[in-house]
Amino acid sequence: MSLERVTITIPSETLEAVRQAAERDGLSVSAWLSRAAEKAAKIEAGLAAAEEVLAELGPPTPEEQAWVDSVMDLVTGPPMDGSTSHHDAA
Repeated sequence: MSLERVTITIPSETLEAVRQAAERDGLSVSAWLSRAAEKAAKIEAGLAAAEEVLAELGPPTPEEQAWVDSVMDLVTGPPMDGSTSHHDAA
């Protein structure tokens, strides 16, 4: 994997929250932001794929939507093991 240096501008409050989260996770700010960006990119790709499927197949039935909602609740809800973070959920 190749690495590239970039310059970003974010609000001070966001940077402080990132610093605290990175420290909690035992990561550098750069590694934490890289992981967060990778997860966000995967989510966006999944949403784009879902939009393509919906455009082709139409909206889900109420039963299908209920299943999707239950899976999303499981994935986005609090961790079942009592930890405070979804390190590998994405």
